[in-house]
Amino acid sequence: MSFLKQNKDVDALVAVMKSRLSEARDKHALYALLTPALSFKGPVKYNNTPLWVVALVGITIAAINAANQRNLRFNGHQELVTTLWVLATLATLIPLGWIAWRSRRLKGLSDAIWQKNLLLDNQLAPVPCDGAKEAKALGQRFYDFRRGNHRRSIDALYKGHYQGEQHSFDYRVFHFHYVDKHTHTSTDSKGRTTTRTSYSHYHRYGLLLDFGYARNIAILGNGSSGHKGSRWEPASLDFRKCFKVLTDDEMAAARFLKPAVVEALTTLGAQFRRANLELNADGALCLSVSDNDLVSLPRPLGLEAPQAFLALLKEDTPLPKLRQLLKEVHLLLVHSDNNF
Repeated sequence: MSFLKQNKDVDALVAVMKSRLSEARDKHALYALLTPALSFKGPVKYNNTPLWVVALVGITIAAINAANQRNLRFNGHQELVTTLWVLATLATLIPLGWIAWRSRRLKGLSDAIWQKNLLLDNQLAPVPCDGAKEAKALGQRFYDFRRGNHRRSIDALYKGHYQGEQHSFDYRVFHFHYVDKHTHTSTDSKGRTTTRTSYSHYHRYGLLLDFGYARNIAILGNGSSGHKGSRWEPASLDFRKCFKVLTDDEMAAARFLKPAVVEALTTLGAQFRRANLELNADGALCLSVSDNDLVSLPRPLGLEAPQAFLALLKEDTPLPKLRQLLKEVHLLLVHSDNNF
């Protein structure tokens, strides 16, 4: 039957493209990846007609059973009513679940191709790591990774290089995921105690790099995670509305937070949500924000339109939030470098 062949061909196409995607190292390999989709006969999508028919039959059985169950039960056919409910549920949910799985499979492949394209366009390379171990290692260097009382993980890590007019630097972009565990205890009117556990998930995104011009200063717009030191405040009211500063060396903080730096940080605080900057004892910088689109952008097209998708991939797609954050870091370097 034609739908069987179409679905088999789509399965084969997805399998081939997934295996080639992991090997794509440049844009040309990414373009070549789409060749099976471009030569595919017909639209790259599953034919779900038989599944929709089975689901419709299930819904029809459920409707008929609902309308007649009283009479059936009255005439002693309770077992038949139960059997029909089970049959209707299975006939409806299994096809719908299968359709949803197929949809996610194709969408997931389009998303993965798009994400690879964003990394290549912005000269970013994934850094393989054990998420829990990396979070623990970073937690030993920065307080910002000590958030969460239940679980911490680096869910994504990329490395890149920024070339500015005065400074260039290597950096890493991270996605930090942490979980807080809450235990709630309540007592009902009969004195019985019930304990319920819930989990709150949080995400932080940001940059890691060697800064070198200041140490042991935390500039916090998203609260403290155990940061230590005495509070230091510059004159700018706008800055103080965005950040609080903790440091163990007020003179060093005063030198670093010169008016031009305060102005740059105030701008950064207005452009990004809940920004934190932490300069550790080694002069390394962790700049974290709550914006989740540093390394992502909405995908306008996908494999459902392979020719248009290929044309889109051939365009240069910058990551504006990431570039803006790097630009702000470069500005801090320029203002902190005594040569400027």
